[in-house]
Amino acid sequence: MTGTRTPESPREQRRAWRNLRGTLMPRANWSQVIVGLLCFLLGLSIVAQVGQREEDSLQGASQQELLRLLDESGRHVDSLEDENAELDRTLSALEAGQEDDAAAQSAAAERLEDLEILAGTIPAHGRGVRVTIADPTGTVSTGTVLGVVQELRNAGAEVLQIGPVRVVASTAITTSADGGIVVDGTEVPSPYVIRAIGDPAVMEPALKIPGGAADSVTSAGGTFTVRAEDELEIDAVRELFEPQHAQVVK
Repeated sequence: MTGTRTPESPREQRRAWRNLRGTLMPRANWSQVIVGLLCFLLGLSIVAQVGQREEDSLQGASQQELLRLLDESGRHVDSLEDENAELDRTLSALEAGQEDDAAAQSAAAERLEDLEILAGTIPAHGRGVRVTIADPTGTVSTGTVLGVVQELRNAGAEVLQIGPVRVVASTAITTSADGGIVVDGTEVPSPYVIRAIGDPAVMEPALKIPGGAADSVTSAGGTFTVRAEDELEIDAVRELFEPQHAQVVK
């Protein structure tokens, strides 16, 4: 008859438990011992490396290595400072460029206005003189009127107008069939009114010098008056013509 026998005495019970523990306990061999030892050593190595990194990575560096690291850090700082200085110079150049562009645009606008005034394409105003030449007998010649205009130009007149006609560099003063004055194809009746913008303190005495413009008019039988004005309007303008043959060279 087979079955399970229950130990009767306490001694037999203790012997049965020892046998059971011996049966269930894993039996280690030399391979397992070696593997366990290697795992233990590897764990110690990892812990030591982590601890060393956490403390200070430079603690074990030699003096030469520390000097090399310090030199590399210095060069890196110098490089960053140079880059920062270059960025500052670029920013300053951009700011100056904006100011220069604004100044250049302003100067170009002023220059354009000056050229338009000289070309006679826009009105002008300023200090100047108003010259009136009366010719009751019709004896004042074209040359006499042209002499007055030249005298005004020599005295610094910047803008001129004869009657309703703007005077520019290409203006021609000629004589009509009945002996009158023609300015750029427009006949100007007597009295001839000439407006000139410039310094009146210079132009007025220049016209009155002995043997000058005033004397030439009176010698021809006309009358001559000049009056300085602080605000003189030149309202006549010239129209620009599109060139037919000329082209801008680029």
